[in-house]
Amino acid sequence: MDNAEIIKTFLQKGVLLTPEALSYLATQENINAILESKHDKTILTQNDLMPKQIEIEEPDKFNIIKNLTAKPKEIGTEDFISFYTSKYEKMKKLLTERLSKNFVSLNKLDSFRSEVHVIGLVKELKEKNGKKVVELEDLTTTVPILFDDIGDLELDDVVAVSAISAGKVMFGKKILYPDMPLRQPTRGYGKACFISDLHLEESPTKDIEAFFSWFEKQDIPALFIAGDTGDLTKLEELINQHCYGKQVFIIPGNADKQEEYPQLPLEFKSKNIISTSNPSIIEFNGVKILLIHHAEISMLKKRYLGKSRQILSEDYLVLDEIPDIVHCGHTHEPFITNYKSVTIVNSGSPLSSFRPVVIDLTSREAIHIKIPEA
Repeated sequence: MDNAEIIKTFLQKGVLLTPEALSYLATQENINAILESKHDKTILTQNDLMPKQIEIEEPDKFNIIKNLTAKPKEIGTEDFISFYTSKYEKMKKLLTERLSKNFVSLNKLDSFRSEVHVIGLVKELKEKNGKKVVELEDLTTTVPILFDDIGDLELDDVVAVSAISAGKVMFGKKILYPDMPLRQPTRGYGKACFISDLHLEESPTKDIEAFFSWFEKQDIPALFIAGDTGDLTKLEELINQHCYGKQVFIIPGNADKQEEYPQLPLEFKSKNIISTSNPSIIEFNGVKILLIHHAEISMLKKRYLGKSRQILSEDYLVLDEIPDIVHCGHTHEPFITNYKSVTIVNSGSPLSSFRPVVIDLTSREAIHIKIPEA
């Protein structure tokens, strides 16, 4: 069939063709099938005529990125040195990658009489003559730095400092943290639901069962629980009853295990429960989710997840992965907020205000859900 016949046939159907559409039809062997197809448009482009590709739904995928599974039974002097050295080295790497500065070791400051940039661990904080004195330590030595204001700086923070060096005296200008980078929000696929602080031994049973009955009917493949679940046997029963074919991720909270922070995973028998440490990071359907029972925005700014209460072989709490979502609990107060493309959510608790959070990982829209009463 030549071009004139093709144009005539489509005109009889009240349809016009763009030049690209006509050229495409001229190359097709089974043109009669295309001619017999119904078209809603009056002007057809090449894309309108090409066969539509069938979208295949991606399977749910997860990868555990950060998960503490063991702690040392005995601790010696070398372990203390190794722990703090690992923290310093990890934080130094984050700071040098994020800040374009020429950093100087503290033991070389005597040769400078101008502005310098240094990295160190805060060994001591004190006040003298109305000034804040920060004792900063690196792997070479310790130096005092005078500041008018130190903000939320704390002991054991590893920071970069911009200062004026005058021999053995340093006047601090600015404290610099590694912080979260400015970026577009990472988008994945599918949805996930987030809850915490169920306190099953105390909370109204009907509220808990109403949630799991609701969740069972939703097209949401994953549930994340950020600690303080209480009765673990009861939780496992609810998951086995209502979460068939879904994946449940759980971390402990301070009410689940009375042991030092960070906490090791809880123990479950169910195969669809993925139990990880507090804190942990799980990549689910293309989005990295930080699960931590108690979180503050300062942890993201400092890239450090609170005070470690136990000496490990290395410092586990350095936030060397950039999360897309932070899921926390502890306060029993529901909220959704954002910090530099990081979505931070808390579902509250059935003991106060329980508002489970659902996040569409494709759009990154996060909403509180009000569960219908049973």
